[in-house]
Amino acid sequence: MSKEEVIELIKNAPKKFFVGALKDSQIKNIEKGLNVDLPESYKWFLREYGTGGIAGMEIFGGGLHEVPTCVRETEEWRKYGLPMGFVVIQNYGADVYCLDTSRLEENECPVIDWEQDEEEGIREYKNFYTFLVEKFSESF
Repeated sequence: MSKEEVIELIKNAPKKFFVGALKDSQIKNIEKGLNVDLPESYKWFLREYGTGGIAGMEIFGGGLHEVPTCVRETEEWRKYGLPMGFVVIQNYGADVYCLDTSRLEENECPVIDWEQDEEEGIREYKNFYTFLVEKFSESF
C-alpha cells in the first residue's frame, strides 16, 4: 500500500473532511510532547491533511485547537493503560487504533487495534498507509 493509493482514495471519496494541516515544527512538538518518533507516513498525513477523513471515518492528527487531536486522545488513553509508545489515531468507542512507535523500523511502524484489557493489540496493520487504504476503502 502506498501514499499514491491513499491520495487516490481521498480524491475519489464522495464525502471528505480535513482540517488543521501541520507544519514540521508542530509535528516535532507532537513528538516531543508524547516522547515518540512518528513514522514518515503519518508525518506526511499531518502535513497534507491534518485531521479528518472520508465518509465518517476520522483519523486524528492536527485539528483546529491548540492541542492536536492525536495528542489529546493519546494523553487521555494513557490514563487507562495505553503503552507509552502508542499514539492514538482513531477512537471507535471502547477501542482505539494506534501507531506502535516502539516498533519503528525504516521510519515506519505498525498500526495496532488496542483494547484496554488486552496485553497486545487485537489486529495489526503493517504500516499507516496499509491502515488508511483498508479503512478508507471500507468507508465507501
